[in-house]
Amino acid sequence: MEHPITKNQQDLCAALGSAVELIIRHATELTRLFTDKQQREHKEDAERILEAGRELQVFVVDMLGLLQNGESFAPLRHDIRNTVGLVSGYAEILEDEVSHQPPCLAELRGIQKSTSRFLNSLDELTALTSDEEKAPSVDELISSLSTTARSRSEATLGRKVLLVDDNDDNRELVCLQLNRLGIEVAEARNGHEALAALATKSIDLVLLDLMLPDINGYDLLKRIKQDKNWRHLAIIVISGVKDEQSAQRCLEAGASDYIVKPVNATLLRARVSSLLERKAWEDKESAYLSNLEASYDFIRKVFGRYLSNDVMQRLLYDGDGLSLGGERREVTILLADIRSFSVISQQLSPEDCVRLLNNYFAVMTDIIMSYQGTVDEFIGDGILAIFGAPLSDALHSDHAVACALAMQQAMPHVNEYNVESGLPAIDIGIGINTGPVVVGNVGSELRTKYGVVGHHVNIASRIESCTVGGQVLASADTLASMQATPQWRKTLEVNVKGSTEPLQIYDLTGIGVPFDIILPERNAPMVFLTEPVAISVRLMQGERLSQSAGLGRVVALNGRELLLELDLTLSSLEEVQLMLPEVGEESLAYARVMGADEANRYHVTLTSSVGVLRNLLEQRLA
Repeated sequence: MEHPITKNQQDLCAALGSAVELIIRHATELTRLFTDKQQREHKEDAERILEAGRELQVFVVDMLGLLQNGESFAPLRHDIRNTVGLVSGYAEILEDEVSHQPPCLAELRGIQKSTSRFLNSLDELTALTSDEEKAPSVDELISSLSTTARSRSEATLGRKVLLVDDNDDNRELVCLQLNRLGIEVAEARNGHEALAALATKSIDLVLLDLMLPDINGYDLLKRIKQDKNWRHLAIIVISGVKDEQSAQRCLEAGASDYIVKPVNATLLRARVSSLLERKAWEDKESAYLSNLEASYDFIRKVFGRYLSNDVMQRLLYDGDGLSLGGERREVTILLADIRSFSVISQQLSPEDCVRLLNNYFAVMTDIIMSYQGTVDEFIGDGILAIFGAPLSDALHSDHAVACALAMQQAMPHVNEYNVESGLPAIDIGIGINTGPVVVGNVGSELRTKYGVVGHHVNIASRIESCTVGGQVLASADTLASMQATPQWRKTLEVNVKGSTEPLQIYDLTGIGVPFDIILPERNAPMVFLTEPVAISVRLMQGERLSQSAGLGRVVALNGRELLLELDLTLSSLEEVQLMLPEVGEESLAYARVMGADEANRYHVTLTSSVGVLRNLLEQRLA
């Protein structure tokens, strides 16, 4: 039963029909003008316009029937706008390509003018029937669509833009429009194809139709934005629903833009280009940040082998990390050195020497850092470590002492590797001192190093030079600064360069809680020889030998400990060269004077030996 419609509605439907007739007339004339074989593609586009015009003619009849039955034509509106978009889109493409042919251009402009009249009349009719107010929601419109997908060809996998639309003609038109910008397009006819394309291809932007046959566009939008791998994607929603509420919902769900059909080709290209340009800048920024992070990783990896993490952190991230200068701070300095390394290095090839040092440095560096120390530098075979800088540490002296003892405890492990690798076993001596120094960057603008400068660094070096293998010597200042309880074997007073008063140092053997480190005892009794062994003794004066040599006898030994009767007067911690006169230079060895007993015999500790002296002495044991 027909329902009477108003005169205004009748007039607007007539205007729609008249606009469609003009579109068909202009499209028909256009197809006639494209007779040249070289214009075959242009004629095909004109025929698409003609076909779309005839579809609009059917829609106008169907719309009039719905109004006469008192029904809303809202369900038709999506398809109507799609079809109008085809007319306008293909006409715009042809305008650019036949601008040099006035007759064709005139027909195309007539099509565009008629299309604009059609849309104006459609909007007036919609407003007149309060269609926008009574229009069902997006979800209701979607649910009213057929679940049968319209397909014409397999989806094409592109590289940049994903077009999700179930209308074949729409996809073809948009592809043409975007291809003209050099943009590649991957097509998806439904939500599941869209998700598959996103999972397998590199997509920069998504053009998403709301009306899809399986997953509606709004739900697909939410699924994309909820996935951590895709949430960065720009998405333009294309809808036949001209509704502010729908647009707001989509934008709140993460859409970058909302365009109502029919889509103006110029507007679409502008918005796509703008979003792709923004994506390109985001990619550049992401690549820059990635490269920057890779650079920092490289710096941390490379310079982490030369500097502690604390120093590197300061250099990389602090604003004044590279400025020259420093600050006065109380720290504890640790110096460790391999005993008689110059003799050892003469016996090894350069490659073996480096292997020995690398193994030793690797073990010691891990220990130093585990006790909050900073490896300032390697000096030949020596290690200079700082405790209490660059990061402050109230327990810097405790950590330095515990670290030194732990380093001595680790030497059996170091030597186990050396022996297995055909390298000689080594011993180290460690000196520790505490006091105020200047810490910071020293050098020039071209070459800078983080380090410590001051009198107490030199004192630490002097203390270390008094050590023998397996020994840890620390100054009284270090022990006075400690909170944990230290243990020592004996105290020594030595005169060192740079100090006007004798320096009191402690031969440390352990540290109490919370560290609880104790070195093994070395006080095994001396074993006397069956017959004393004559020996030549020369005093070392720094790196030089004294001109005069004295004679003496070895009367007892215990490992590296010798008991000598000498016709020379020696002081504690002096270094001497020993040699068996009947053997000559092959028996050269070096030792440090540790003190004298009640019978004025000297206790010395061998710091290096080629083996001949040791072997001969061990043969004379009782």
